[in-house]
Amino acid sequence: MINFPQNLVKILVLLWLPVVTTAQVQDRVKEHTTYLASDELEGRGTGSKGIQKAAAYISQQFGQIGLQAPYEGRYLQKFPFPGLEEKESNVVGYIQAAKPSTKSIVFMAHYDALGIQKKEGQLDSICNGALDNAVGVAALIELANSFKKADPPTYNLVFVATAGEELGMHGSKYYVENPLFSKEDTIICLNIDGFNVSGPREDYYIFPRQGVNFVNQIETVLKHHGWYYNSPDWVDGMNTRFDTVSFLREGIPALTLWIGNQLKGGGQAKPIQFGGIHTPQDEITDQWNWDGVEDHLELYKILATYFLENLEGINVTDESLFQQ
Repeated sequence: MINFPQNLVKILVLLWLPVVTTAQVQDRVKEHTTYLASDELEGRGTGSKGIQKAAAYISQQFGQIGLQAPYEGRYLQKFPFPGLEEKESNVVGYIQAAKPSTKSIVFMAHYDALGIQKKEGQLDSICNGALDNAVGVAALIELANSFKKADPPTYNLVFVATAGEELGMHGSKYYVENPLFSKEDTIICLNIDGFNVSGPREDYYIFPRQGVNFVNQIETVLKHHGWYYNSPDWVDGMNTRFDTVSFLREGIPALTLWIGNQLKGGGQAKPIQFGGIHTPQDEITDQWNWDGVEDHLELYKILATYFLENLEGINVTDESLFQQ
């Protein structure tokens, strides 16, 4: 048996711990994504048994994390959906503020996809919705887990997995009309739609970049953490394509953050061929690289921490850009 000096053991443990933590985070995000995008859930189509299984799974994860359940001890916020007899459900949990408050930051990701889309001559008809948006929901769950382990926040943190996004943003609209905490006191909504499974990167962009006044603040904050704002022009056509529109058109600040293609240390990454969203090809493949997952999570955590401390003066400046 080798007897290592005690100080050396402590140093080795400290060096090893971040690696273990990163691996655990990646493994958990991968595990959640794999289940939510599995054939068992049949593409999580609106009104399907598959989407009910997904809601049950997300509720179970929220319960294990220890989020508060706001609806008589349950996480399901039921809402009517056009053409369906049974109601659909958002899955909502929250972390209570350290002191009583009506102010909140909302984290959001839609968990519905397009279900089964049968076409003649097509062997695979399940639109698994892996990138859009099983992985985003997995990130939402892990963010909730991370914040729950931290000190109680200054203001309430709400985690909302929405249904009905693909067919008209019904779930997010219902939440805005029936918020857990005051709509007027919602500081910002940080939405996750898609997530980085391309590997480590150092650039990002956000939707929207027009009609809001907080883009420069975000650029300044994240630059201090080694991230570079690099927005393509085509994002301006996406103002009404995300759940954030339900917040923005009501004058509530909201954003979705995507990772770019700049490798750490410079240089452009080679394009990765992901399967097309809204098709049966949107599945987890060996092309996915999970090594950038924790970095992307960290961006949302940095922004949430910043806006918890700097909640004044962030506004939607042109609501007309977000009217559908």
